[in-house]
Amino acid sequence: MNLQLLDFDCSDDAEGVVCWDALAQPAPAFNPALLQEVVQVLVWAHSFDTQGPGPLENGANWDFDLQITLLPEGQAPQVVAPRFVPSTGQLSLMPQPQADQHMALSLTLSGTPAFVQAFCEQFDLA
Repeated sequence: MNLQLLDFDCSDDAEGVVCWDALAQPAPAFNPALLQEVVQVLVWAHSFDTQGPGPLENGANWDFDLQITLLPEGQAPQVVAPRFVPSTGQLSLMPQPQADQHMALSLTLSGTPAFVQAFCEQFDLA
């Protein structure tokens, strides 16, 4: 599965934890497609390990951090509280972006070697 709007960069630390980071700030018309890609990634990650995300140091296979900021023209940025419900595959945002509103999104996934390998294979990442 290829991702069109999420472009991930990989990094790892001395403990062998691998992180995939994606930053995106598309034109407002692409916000729904960007959010759909985030949903695809999170649905896949939850299906990889139904125990769900959690701290790797506590034995979880993967974790994620999703941050979204709305960038209203002429106003201060607004932090969005995203909520993903694995059982329904729904991502809700509070507040909801307006159709013409710019949005900045950051998605970080971290995981065990097995998670990282499966993630790379699923989303055609090198």
